[in-house]
Amino acid sequence: MKLDLSSLHKAIAQLVEALAYCDSELARRDQRLAFHLRAGAIQAFEFTYELAVKMLRRFLEMTESNPSAVSEMSFNDLIRLGAQRGLVSRELADWQQFRKDRGTTSHTYDEAKAQEVYKSIPKFLTEARYLAAQIAKRQEGQA
Repeated sequence: MKLDLSSLHKAIAQLVEALAYCDSELARRDQRLAFHLRAGAIQAFEFTYELAVKMLRRFLEMTESNPSAVSEMSFNDLIRLGAQRGLVSRELADWQQFRKDRGTTSHTYDEAKAQEVYKSIPKFLTEARYLAAQIAKRQEGQA
């Protein structure tokens, strides 16, 4: 059985597009538009982050010898196992920061915090792409 990665691929594509719009000439000329485009990029980050963590957990549940242990793992243990299996390339501290950024954006809107989260999105995007590629590569080997 293969994990359907289409939703993760779509979320990554949406995040890429959102970042491109934020960097557009139109956004540079209109501060209000730039504000709203950045908010959209942050929302795309939130969604993509949630999907990435779910896909990591699901893939490990499918491939590890004890799926119930994976489903009960803490976030930190999940990321550590993902790193051991070569599914994520970033350190646990980076993933903890992604998680913190995700939590920051959902609880309050603060312009300075939003700007901080926005600046970290490209780093997360690289990691989400890596995760999707690693899962896809391993599933190809199973076919």
